[in-house]
Amino acid sequence: MSDDDCEIDYKSVKASIDGNQDDAERGGDFPIRRSKGGCCGPESWKKWTWCGIVMILLITIVTIIPLSLQKLSSTEFGIEYTPYSKKLDDAAKTGGLHTGPPGFSFIKFPSTFLSEDLPRGTCVSQDGLRVDYKVTFQYQIMAENLLPAIFKYRNFATWSKAVSSAGTSAIQHTCSEFEISNFQNQRGVIQARMEDNLRDKLDGSAETGDPGVYALVIALQLQNVDIPEDYQKAVEEKQAAVEAIALAQNQRVQSITQANTALLSAREEARKINDTAVNEASIVLTKAGLQAEETTFAFVTEAEVLVGAKASFNLTTEGVLAYVSNRLYAQVPRLTVTSSEPARLSRKDEL
Repeated sequence: MSDDDCEIDYKSVKASIDGNQDDAERGGDFPIRRSKGGCCGPESWKKWTWCGIVMILLITIVTIIPLSLQKLSSTEFGIEYTPYSKKLDDAAKTGGLHTGPPGFSFIKFPSTFLSEDLPRGTCVSQDGLRVDYKVTFQYQIMAENLLPAIFKYRNFATWSKAVSSAGTSAIQHTCSEFEISNFQNQRGVIQARMEDNLRDKLDGSAETGDPGVYALVIALQLQNVDIPEDYQKAVEEKQAAVEAIALAQNQRVQSITQANTALLSAREEARKINDTAVNEASIVLTKAGLQAEETTFAFVTEAEVLVGAKASFNLTTEGVLAYVSNRLYAQVPRLTVTSSEPARLSRKDEL
């Protein structure tokens, strides 16, 4: 639109400014916009109308497009929800940029593993004693369970609280299945049982028909177990008594072994002494027998010699004795004879 299309009567404007109210009332010289090309005519108003419509459409599009786009991260699941129509989509969506009705939003759940650190708690064992525990477990929600979880728990915050409560319930139930002594020597068994009960609570149980809380259990760790101090002290005293009894039994076995060893050693020594005595006695007897045989043989030989001499020399018994005496004197290197008075010994007639 140019200045030639719409002209203004500047003189009339000036007259009005100078205070010529009469002329203004008569409308003679009031500024009047005159149209040369239809600036204020029907065609101009159509143009302005279309311009307004286009502007409104552009503003509407610019406003609606951002409201129709929502983004999910790569670690999220989402269910589309339109608050104006209160409509919930039936399919879970994964990470990326998604379109939908204006003003829609996503009810988001994490698609990755989640870790739940249960606060330190106390449970009751099968025999009625309190046990302090610390448990951590990992879980995940699957895409196919997202819609029923939203129907039941509305959002992730409420659902995660339900998971924590179900985990605590599973731990409490497991504690009641074991005696207090099992928490000392069967910790691995208890941890496995806790995981099974947790899976029934979170995943659901086909036997009971309980759907659980629509969570998939990944793993469970029983990080710490504290038994009552009085029980622990009693167990330590019992253990000390058992060890003392075992020590006494070992000492008794050692004493019996030492006594048996000493007895066997004494028996062996007695056997050795007896064998030595028997051997020595046998040697003595053998020597005595040999000496007896030797002596007997010597006497027999001597007797035979004497008998032969007596027979050869025709000797009497006294002659044989004299012969033996002479041989005896001949074998003695030095012979001393003491007598009171020399005596004449003559055996001339006898020889």
